[in-house]
Amino acid sequence: MHSPLGLIVLTLWPAVAALLFSRLDRANAVIWTILGGYLALPPLVGIDLPMVPLLDKNSVAALAALAGVLTVGTGDAGPAPAMPAWVKAMLAMAILSPALTAMANTEPLVEGVSYRRAMGPYDGFTGSIAAAIEMIPFILGYLVLSSPRALRAWLRALVLGALAYAPLMLLEIRLSPQINVWVYGFFAHDFGQMMRYGGFRPMVFLSHGLWVAIFASSAVLAAATRLRDRAADALRGRRLWILVGLLILLVLCKSLASILYAFLLVPLILLAPPRVQFRVAVVLAVAVLFYPLLRWLDAIPVRAVSDFVMGLDTDRGGSLEFRLMNEDVLLARAAEKPLTGWGGWNRNHEVDPFSGRVTTVTDGRWIVQMSAGGLISFAATFLLLTGSVVRAARAARATASSSDAAAAGLALIVAANMVDLIPNSTLTSLTWISAGVLAGWAARRQAEGGPAAAAATPHARPAPMRVILS
Repeated sequence: MHSPLGLIVLTLWPAVAALLFSRLDRANAVIWTILGGYLALPPLVGIDLPMVPLLDKNSVAALAALAGVLTVGTGDAGPAPAMPAWVKAMLAMAILSPALTAMANTEPLVEGVSYRRAMGPYDGFTGSIAAAIEMIPFILGYLVLSSPRALRAWLRALVLGALAYAPLMLLEIRLSPQINVWVYGFFAHDFGQMMRYGGFRPMVFLSHGLWVAIFASSAVLAAATRLRDRAADALRGRRLWILVGLLILLVLCKSLASILYAFLLVPLILLAPPRVQFRVAVVLAVAVLFYPLLRWLDAIPVRAVSDFVMGLDTDRGGSLEFRLMNEDVLLARAAEKPLTGWGGWNRNHEVDPFSGRVTTVTDGRWIVQMSAGGLISFAATFLLLTGSVVRAARAARATASSSDAAAAGLALIVAANMVDLIPNSTLTSLTWISAGVLAGWAARRQAEGGPAAAAATPHARPAPMRVILS
């Protein structure tokens, strides 16, 4: 996407990151470099350099945050926990899987008038670089944001980010999504998809209204977690009103799935003990992990679900039916290359041999990875997400800690986002940070041997923080 101002802002974001790292503590500098870039930089715009994948808002922000951490260190939260073998294995698998896919797809696909080129070493090389950049937020979340203090700072930042976005979202709900057009000069998606229930979905600077809705849903869950985690805080009343306001804002986003995540999980966060919250998060994450297998075995009554939704809302039911039909076709195609998938250049799609037109649509992130990258790519991504939730739940079960409520709320945020990866492709850098925070928090708890061991273990006195994290 050609946008002169967008390219300028992308190019200048490392300078913004440098300013943040010079003014804030390490945790907040990482948070606002990545979260600020995600919310403020233009969608679809990228810096095209030779021998590297297109650098978009997510990759520029992640690289800038990584450069800041490499320059100034991980901060004053104590030594970062060592990465366990399962994390290293999943990260390595995620980075190497594009190269394996490229090596398994060296033949062109010719069907009638349709020609889809073969993949080569360059595709594997750039794909692995892109995968490595995508993992940076997870790594930074693990190393920098996994202390209890930084975990709470991350939840706070999600709430503050949503509050900062709220006026822009309300403006677009009233006038239609136009802010990206006014600022960067282009519309990022199909305008028709932003019209819903007689009104508009906000987009602001994200690529679709669904991305705004899942961000708002995460902020609602973060606000509920902060209310529960700080039950005796003098600001409890203000936090309650923030939660109510964000819930109203989420409803106005007109995304049924994101609204359901919030209204089902907020009562759980406010009323259930952290261990119950962790169990629910684990069940949701594991269910998403095994969803492709269950779909292959026809063990999920998808038609009954589709009929039920159709009875509630004809439009949403029709949309679900369309997605399920495409999943069936794409799953059958993925079964032809189950380990490595078909790769890029639309090779994972079905095409019309007479017109050359692509006849399938990939909506959910899971079917994208299953068809394009195969089981190796799918397992690397979803085992990393699921493993982070499971390990955090195990750490909380072993010993009690004052940060359990915050970690349990974050686990539900990750689990809800994972559920959304079935119908949508809303896996963002914010999801990866949250998963990294959970995995690192669990590793810290395991290394410390619980609160008692942590209290008995001498640590260096931390440097004073310039910004209060919680």
